[in-house]
Amino acid sequence: MKTYSFGTETVPVALAGDLLVGSVHDGKNYKIMLARLDGEEIVETRFLAGENDWEGHSALDLGDNYLIGGAVEGVATPDGGEGWKAYLARLDKSLNPLWELKLNVRNNGAVYSILLSNDGVFIAGETGRPGNKGFFMGKVSKEGELLWLRDFGSWEDAVFTALLPSENGPVAIGSAKEKRWKVRAFEFTKDGEPLGENVLAGGIALNACLWNGKLVLAGYRREDFWLRIGERDVKLGKGSATSLLPAGNKLLVGGELEGKAVVVEILEGEELEVRELWENGWVEVLGMDVVAGVTGDWKMVLLSACQSDKKLRN
Repeated sequence: MKTYSFGTETVPVALAGDLLVGSVHDGKNYKIMLARLDGEEIVETRFLAGENDWEGHSALDLGDNYLIGGAVEGVATPDGGEGWKAYLARLDKSLNPLWELKLNVRNNGAVYSILLSNDGVFIAGETGRPGNKGFFMGKVSKEGELLWLRDFGSWEDAVFTALLPSENGPVAIGSAKEKRWKVRAFEFTKDGEPLGENVLAGGIALNACLWNGKLVLAGYRREDFWLRIGERDVKLGKGSATSLLPAGNKLLVGGELEGKAVVVEILEGEELEVRELWENGWVEVLGMDVVAGVTGDWKMVLLSACQSDKKLRN
């Protein structure tokens, strides 16, 4: 297990091949962290920064280069910040930007999910401010041209969950608050035409995936660590599920439970095993080779899969 700190906060959020993406606060502003990994070792780091705060939220490995998404040129605040531009960039293997796209979506946007298609890239995320929160979805060419953009919804509050594929087109999943929190799915055609909206569950989903033909939601209900696997609800105590990784007949769930960083392993028969990693923090299951998390003092922890397995089974 390796611990790293590049400022007063170092937070990992996404993994694209060997590239770990996140955010670092240097004592003055946030900047996007790009860290190339070799197991638990960080062998190269770059930081993207500019006016005000920059944050990294998503990443995709394209083989010969990377796509990263986030929010830039905004001001971070406890309720989500203001003035953010939704950000998408394509980087070469040396981590140099090939192009950048900054979108002003309702004067406060962030790219939380990236989904590759045959003729471009779908992006989605949050927009707006408390009292008028919503989501957006767009499509960008592989050369960085915005093809279309849809800004939708107006709720008391909202949290974006995930962007998933379907036969007809992309499906955006997010949690919206109207007196109570509900998880909703928004279906679109590949050209951005809305096909419908469905309420999936009560609660706040922070991530979603497809596993063994079932939709899985991960997040929290009230104060409880919460999963929905198909039609089955699982609550494990005070905490939050934040990441999902389908791995064949297993599903790995990362998060925080009763103040501890945990990985929950779910087998095909839906039996659960909770593995505690460290006290006072949370963990993201980002890939088969490494998990990454945060300690209580905002340092970043990297743990290789073989070591995490050994540690968790002891």
